[in-house]
Amino acid sequence: MKRIFVMSGLFIAGAVLGGMTMEYSRAQTPLYSTNQILRTDLNNLPGQELLIFSSTWQPGFRLPLHQHPNGHEVTFVIEGEQTFEIDGIGTKVVKAGEALYTPPNTPHFGRNATDKASKTLVVRIKDKDQPVMVEVKR
Repeated sequence: MKRIFVMSGLFIAGAVLGGMTMEYSRAQTPLYSTNQILRTDLNNLPGQELLIFSSTWQPGFRLPLHQHPNGHEVTFVIEGEQTFEIDGIGTKVVKAGEALYTPPNTPHFGRNATDKASKTLVVRIKDKDQPVMVEVKR
C-alpha cells in the first residue's frame, strides 16, 4: 500500500512539474518574431527597394495600426490564418495559401485571432528614403 502512495505521489509531482515546464516554455516564446530575408535596390525603378520578411505570430498577437509610406505590401500566409483590418477595404481573413495586397499609405493592422501560431511571408516595395512603417494614431 505504501508503494502505491509513493508511486502516486511521484506521478502527481511529475505531472505538476511537467505542467509548470510547459507554461514556462510558452512564456519564453515571443508573441511575434520577424526575420528580414532580403533587402535589395530595384535598379529599374530608381529610388525603390524590395524587402522580404518571414514572421511568426502567436495566438492573440496584434500589430498596431500602421501604414507603409509609399510602400506596397503583399502578405502571403504560409501557415494558419491572419485577420486584417484595412481602411477603405474592411476585415479580411487570409488563410494558409492565400495572399493579401495592402496599398501604399493605407492604415491597417493584422492579428492572429486563432488559437494556433501562424506564419507569413511579407513582400514590400517602397521608397528607399521612407521608413518601412509608421504607426497611425487615432
